[in-house]
Amino acid sequence: MGTTSVENKAWDNPKQLNEIIAKIVDVIDVECIYLSKGASHHAFKYRLTIITGRSQKDGAEHIMPVINDVFLDYEDFSYRVFTFSYVHLELQQGSLYFLNNCHKKDLVYKIGNDNSIWNYPIGEPNKLVEKIKQDFKRDMSRMKSFKKGIQFFKVQKNLSQSAFMMHQTFELGYRILERFICGKIKICHSMKNHQTYVLKSLKELESMFLLESDVETRLLDLLEDAYSSARYDHSYRITEKELDQLSQKLGLFIKEIKFLFNEELSILKEIIIHDEINSYTERPLEELTNNGKQDYLVRKFEFETSFGMLCMAKSLMVLSVTCLQDDVVPPMQVNGFQYNIMEVLQMAIEFLPLKETSP
Repeated sequence: MGTTSVENKAWDNPKQLNEIIAKIVDVIDVECIYLSKGASHHAFKYRLTIITGRSQKDGAEHIMPVINDVFLDYEDFSYRVFTFSYVHLELQQGSLYFLNNCHKKDLVYKIGNDNSIWNYPIGEPNKLVEKIKQDFKRDMSRMKSFKKGIQFFKVQKNLSQSAFMMHQTFELGYRILERFICGKIKICHSMKNHQTYVLKSLKELESMFLLESDVETRLLDLLEDAYSSARYDHSYRITEKELDQLSQKLGLFIKEIKFLFNEELSILKEIIIHDEINSYTERPLEELTNNGKQDYLVRKFEFETSFGMLCMAKSLMVLSVTCLQDDVVPPMQVNGFQYNIMEVLQMAIEFLPLKETSP
């Protein structure tokens, strides 16, 4: 399958960019790559959003070391890697990260045969912006509810439980931030891991803990231990003064999340305005219609022969029967057919109608 390289005005060195892309597609299966220029609040000059192809079988633990090696010689570049199916679902839900970073104007690489349709949200751009704002407001309300718990348990003199609620509030804040800044939430309870993860994309925030400071390191350790120790270890101790110091950090953190969200939202608004002014034929928020009705956004599938299509269909049915049996480990090859079971599972996932299965 051929490839197509697309120039991007955000980067003024096409030769170096093509060199990086060539190295990436040589080691992993890639559907497309987008190039974004870092804004004032970002920790990078340029970031590549890499979308892996459907046939990519290696897990993240295998892909990331390989990609890390590629970028060792390119210090101006950061990168994020996502699967094709994940990006589809996130776009459908109005993910600010992918709306801002997977715009057609930022495309620098795609597979030669364009058999895929991005699952951009259907509807008026202004309504999409309003939905994103409402989703963010809802998430921040949840964070506010946790924050109330901090004060409630503090008044009750249950400082360990107050610290636990402090941890929960910070963790939810990081998860809100990670979704629109990093494109994916880091699933863990470690504040140190969350901070390290975010700092790959963001410049250091005022609310973050300075590891060079003994006082701040102590506060971070208290927050780190609050999730497990405050619940299960009766030896956990924290003072009201330390809770107050963490509360000050939390107040700054909440303000910074709101500021960064509004910055990213303004980027999306600029994209929308720019498209309307220039009247692009291919809009970033596509509307597909069928006789006045909304059509479903799907991925196109091609089979070389009708026999191949029937083999895949039968494999899916055999797989379903196999998985219904007790104490049976599914074979890697399905009933002698040529399709690997992992490919069959991936195909089955992509057959799911996105509209009906969305939350």
